[in-house]
This record gives sequence, C-alpha cells and structure tokens, in this order.
Amino acid sequence: MSVIIPKKVYKTIVAAAVRFANAKIPRDDWLEVSGIFIGRNEGKGNKAKVIVTEAYPIMHQELDKDAVIDQYKWTDEDYLSLALIDDEAICRDPPEFTIGWWHTHPGFKIMMSHIDIRTTLSYQTNNPLAISLVFNPLRLTRQIEPADKKGDPDIKLKNDPGFKIYRLDDVEKGIQASYSEIDFEIQGFDSLEEMLVQMQKFVVDVTMNLPKENVVETYESTVENMINKLTAQLQGLDEYLQTLVRKGEQARVHEVLEAQKRDIYKYVTDTTEKLENIKEFKDYLEFKERESMIPRIDEIINRWETTVGKLDSTLNEIAKKF
Repeated sequence: MSVIIPKKVYKTIVAAAVRFANAKIPRDDWLEVSGIFIGRNEGKGNKAKVIVTEAYPIMHQELDKDAVIDQYKWTDEDYLSLALIDDEAICRDPPEFTIGWWHTHPGFKIMMSHIDIRTTLSYQTNNPLAISLVFNPLRLTRQIEPADKKGDPDIKLKNDPGFKIYRLDDVEKGIQASYSEIDFEIQGFDSLEEMLVQMQKFVVDVTMNLPKENVVETYESTVENMINKLTAQLQGLDEYLQTLVRKGEQARVHEVLEAQKRDIYKYVTDTTEKLENIKEFKDYLEFKERESMIPRIDEIINRWETTVGKLDSTLNEIAKKF
C-alpha cells in the first residue's frame, strides 16, 4: 500500500510541530504535538492507497520538568474536536473519515514507542489501512537521523521530508504488534530538492510568525506596530513638505512627494506580504483554538486592510495642501 500526502497536509504537520519546537524555544522545552488525518481509502491489497486530504493539529504535551516522561493529557475538548472533525468529514462528497494519526518527535529518533503502538492500534483495529506518521522537525532542517547507538555518528540524509509513515503488521498481537514503514508520495512539489528548499524556508517563517502562546496578542501587537509605522510615515511626509514650503523650496515638493509615496507603497506591499503568513497560519492552529482565535485574528488583519484602503485618499489630501 502507499499513502498520498498533499503539500497543504505536509505544511500543516510541519507548522504545528515547529510552533512548539524551534530555535526560539530552549530545547529542553520542546513539546510533542499530535493530530489526526482525514481522507479515504482506495483500492485493495497491494494496490491499496490511503488518500490524505486534511491534517488537523489537536493537542500538544504539557511540560512537566519533574516527570520522567512528559505525558499527553487529553481533555474533553480534545475528544470533542475529534468527533466534530469526523462528523464534518463524513458529510463530504465523497464521504471521508479519520484514516490515522500523526505526532512529532522533536529532536529525537523517528520510531514507534509502545505508547505510539497502542494509539495506532486504536485506529487500525477499526480500519486496517490506518496510518501513523512520525515527524521530527530537526530531521528536516538538519537532514540527519540520530544513530541507533549512543556515541555513533548521526546518519546523514538527503532531501528527507523529516517523517516516516508506519502501520502495524500484526494487529492481533495488540500492544506487542510489530510495525513497518509505508511508502508515500508528497504531492505539490516539482522535485525533492524544491521540497527541501521550500520547507526549510517555511520552518523559518513558522519560527518567526507562529508563536507557541499568546497568538492573538502577538498578532495584535504586530499589526498595531505596522499601522503606527505607516501613520508615522504619512505624518512625516506632511511635516517634511511643510518644512520645504517654509524654506522657500516649493519647487522640490513634487519630487519629494513622489519619492516618499514610492517608499510608502513599498512598505505597504512588503508588510501586506508578511500578513499573508498570519492569514495562512490560522489553518495551523489546534482545532480547539480556532473558534475563539480566528475571528479575533481576522478582525486584527481587517484593521490593517482598512488603514491601507484609505491610503490613496490620505496621500491625495496631503498633495492638495501643496
């Protein structure tokens, strides 16, 4: 069997993982993330395919520095998320369903622990083609896999997406089941080289623009600073032109006005491109965050768009004064 993974699904996993394990967070504070796949099965036997259409981040570990192993703590809200996602998927045309799960091993070897096997068992018991994907963001960015034995050199990789996909070989053995790797295809890239370049840049974008906590507050501060800078540029232009007139340098007004307008429009263009990240990153929030956060983020973005929408008229008003 094989698995088909669209680019948007891959980016969702990477973004959700990097949000809680990146260069801005101390490595001891990196957290595992877990989510589910929605999709459908096609074909049978050796020709069977698992078609993934969506990846949903559901939850992350709670950091407990006194614990030997950090534990996932599923809440009623997490279980409700799973039910809501599955209910929505079955209503699609064609109908889809939960076809497996994914989680991250930030900074350590990709494999299946006993806990991972138990979780996969819960999916594969009901759906023999259910899959389990394990992703390590450090494997993607550094293109290495930690050695099996401590002290051995790391294993160098090439154009590796940072994950492997597994399924249990012998479900009837329960938590003693063995597992094996499943072939997969990531769609949406022209080549593996292009994939690596794009996704390593994407990791940087996520690190800089998708905070672990206080997402709405961070975006609100970011947009407020953007608006304040634009306002300051417009005020500075007005005052500069007034100064030229007072000095009797009226002939320079048109030249200065046009030059400053170009700078202002460039700032707006560059800043609007940065906001596209915020718009995209809404899709990478945990499912339980979305209902409360997305409307607030949309309102924040709308403030910038409203301000920019008035830019032409503001510049025309300044020009009319001189």
